[in-house]
Amino acid sequence: MDLASLKTQNNIEKKRFELNLEGAKAFIVYKMGKSGAMYLVHTEVPEVMEGQGVGHKLVRESLEIIEKANTKIIPLCPFVRSFIKNHQEDYQLLLAEGVKL
Repeated sequence: MDLASLKTQNNIEKKRFELNLEGAKAFIVYKMGKSGAMYLVHTEVPEVMEGQGVGHKLVRESLEIIEKANTKIIPLCPFVRSFIKNHQEDYQLLLAEGVKL
């Protein structure tokens, strides 16, 4: 699998960011709040793809899509929260007002 050639897509219909992986999908489920902020609820990576950087790529590219859309986030998913905490200098400005990691 050539992870570098894969790109995360926003599946608006299913309300999730998806990364297609040789017949499987890694994804982040989201919900839109009344304020317009996006709640990142759950991340899932197929077991056969764990430990290969798929989750980090999915989160990083999802956050890039969110940033381009000028949307603020509320990360409820522990994996996403941890990623943002470890990369605060890059993603701190995406957090909705009052969100603490």
